Amino acid sequence: MPSQFEPTNPRYYFSGDSTLPFDILSLAPTLPDLLRVSSEELVRVLDGKLTLDSQVTEPTVDISGSVYIGAGTKIHSSVSISGPVYIGRNCSIRHGAQLREGTILGDGCVVGHDAEIKNSICMTGSKMQSGVFIGDSILGIGARVGSGTILSNRRFDQGTVRLGSGDVKLSTDRQFFGAILGDYVRLGANIVTSPGTLVGPYTWVASLVSLYGFVPRAKMVIIKQELEYRDKQELELRSEQGEYEHF
Repeated sequence: MPSQFEPTNPRYYFSGDSTLPFDILSLAPTLPDLLRVSSEELVRVLDGKLTLDSQVTEPTVDISGSVYIGAGTKIHSSVSISGPVYIGRNCSIRHGAQLREGTILGDGCVVGHDAEIKNSICMTGSKMQSGVFIGDSILGIGARVGSGTILSNRRFDQGTVRLGSGDVKLSTDRQFFGAILGDYVRLGANIVTSPGTLVGPYTWVASLVSLYGFVPRAKMVIIKQELEYRDKQELELRSEQGEYEHF
């Protein structure tokens, strides 16, 4: 078993979260096992029940399957929740969000407008902004994912996902595995992570990066680009009735 300081150990990424329904770090000592064990434990903990410690007053909210919603959590309109799903206390699930099977949210999480989360663990205080996709992934305490960011969870060739890259590479038996984002990781807007991406705690990644492999803890990742400016004629666009314009 690697030491907790080695990036193949889950404790390299996560300090632990007591608000989750079980201690995932004790139950799953290796990175590839985290999602499998959490799925199994979630089914056991929920036991096929619907438990609402918060009032869900919006008539357009759709809840099915075994679901737990903690006290103080606000479920906004047009939200879809398909259990098994666990939602902690004082969370905010914004309009149009979709929480699919296997989703676990710790306390104080925010799920933005039209965000989709599937089979993922999002620990206390993590925030997923508008239009994101979180698939088969794990987010540490206080992690933030900017609008439009996609945590891809399946290889283009539909092969088995490997975690990390280089000296930090682990095999899995899974065709679906997204990203592991450590505590307080921050991803900017419109980032795409490849399946099996590992990001160490306290690392920030600026907008528009295509991220893959292993990124160590406490790094700042930015994309460099070169802009070219060309002279052009000063033209005003014509205003005409087109196929999709109605006057």
